[in-house]
Amino acid sequence: MNKEIYYGYIVRGDLHGAINYVKQFPEQAALYDRFLAIFDREQYISYEVNDILNDILIIYQQYYRDVFYLCMGKEQAAAKLRDRLAERIGIADKEMELWDLEQHQLPELFQRQGLHFMGGRTGGYYGSYIWRTTEIVSYDVELPDGIQTCSVKLLDGFIARSWADYLSFGEIGSGGWADRDGFVNCVKSAWDFESESFRISLLKHEARHVRDLQANQEMSSQDLEYRAKLVELIYSSERNLLLTFAQEADSEDKSNGHAMAAYRIVQGFSAAMGAEGIDFAAIPMEKIQTVARELFEKSEKDMVNNREAKK
Repeated sequence: MNKEIYYGYIVRGDLHGAINYVKQFPEQAALYDRFLAIFDREQYISYEVNDILNDILIIYQQYYRDVFYLCMGKEQAAAKLRDRLAERIGIADKEMELWDLEQHQLPELFQRQGLHFMGGRTGGYYGSYIWRTTEIVSYDVELPDGIQTCSVKLLDGFIARSWADYLSFGEIGSGGWADRDGFVNCVKSAWDFESESFRISLLKHEARHVRDLQANQEMSSQDLEYRAKLVELIYSSERNLLLTFAQEADSEDKSNGHAMAAYRIVQGFSAAMGAEGIDFAAIPMEKIQTVARELFEKSEKDMVNNREAKK
């Protein structure tokens, strides 16, 4: 089984694609059975937390089943998530939004047990992040347009890490994110702090988000991810991330900023190299870096032109 192909299905939120891919390989029978147990037979995971917190985590698992396995519409699945959460924690207010539940009610419940909770959407889908400890450190990060100083929250002791982690049984998931307050949040256990992966796919990627959000708080998820992924390609020399992005690319789900950004990068490289169906594994690293820098510089010019047009 090719893990890059398998992970590509997961990152795109294509659970049936992942299950059908795994099903082809007899040696992956245990993994296939695990998918069926959880998503077909609803044998949900129990966590080492008290009853109400575990019930909340089961409700998120039911949401994952609704939206990824039953292919329920996103709005309908989110409404069911909201109703189940409100009923379990005793919120009778029918007008209270899911946003308010995730921003105020749920964090308070988890905080009482010494835990941190963050909800919201990642790649267009809701999911819960729950962890135990936070440590803040500072990094100066080189970007194509200068140095960005970032305050990084090192998050540790995770119990849940949203939907990609859940769908992949802990194999992949968000390793970090930039928030609207200018912090870079880092899942400490996901990184080797001496690796290129940490320096580029976490620090440079998220520092790009911080700088772009400082310039424009309304920048779309797709634009943020497109520019951050280009920065990864500009600086990476040990890994062919272009091949990884090609596996993630998807133009169908407009709400999945990562997949849409990866698709734009694939299209940008195809146009720059004057060919369709490029073998991304065969492109020299220096060429990848050069084209990525050209695409990033074009993005910079487009941003300036858009700002001027709005004046």
